[in-house]
Amino acid sequence: MPEKVREAESALAEQVAKPKRTPVVKSDMAQLVTKVAVIAVVAVVAVVAAYLITVRVLKPMMATDPNAVQEQMEAVHGGESGRSGRGEAAEEVLFEIEQIIVNPASTVGSRFLSCSMAFELKNPDDLGRFESREIKIRDALITILSARTVDELADARLREPLRRQILARINRLTEPAEAVAVYFKDFVLQ
Repeated sequence: MPEKVREAESALAEQVAKPKRTPVVKSDMAQLVTKVAVIAVVAVVAVVAAYLITVRVLKPMMATDPNAVQEQMEAVHGGESGRSGRGEAAEEVLFEIEQIIVNPASTVGSRFLSCSMAFELKNPDDLGRFESREIKIRDALITILSARTVDELADARLREPLRRQILARINRLTEPAEAVAVYFKDFVLQ
């Protein structure tokens, strides 16, 4: 029996001599790693959210520069006050297209543009020609506007090239009648 006691004592001595691994150290390390991972995920989500808000909300809102709008209006009117050189009011005939709604390119239906516009006609007698071609004019406008991306439509600096493209296309559709200017009555991008 003394041998059994000696074996038990030596086994007990070995256990006491071995350093204990404390699960508390593992637990503290695991908690630290978990906290760092959570903070990293939150930071990535915040950066992505800030980017999306900037691109989808702030950039389109800031694209309308009041100075650019004023410059465009002056360019369209040629700096004139709307009167002829003889001091009398020039006769303006406008052909209006109401509420065109399109989904801009690459939006998969998640965004839309609603706009109305008017065409200033060179000759008042051309109004009948424009009215008879209204369906073709609407189709051309829908095609042109839906081919533009949200960024292109939101950028006020790109409105003048858009006006020129629309004017050229519409004048081809209505020949020999001719429009001399395009005006956006409303332009809502959502």
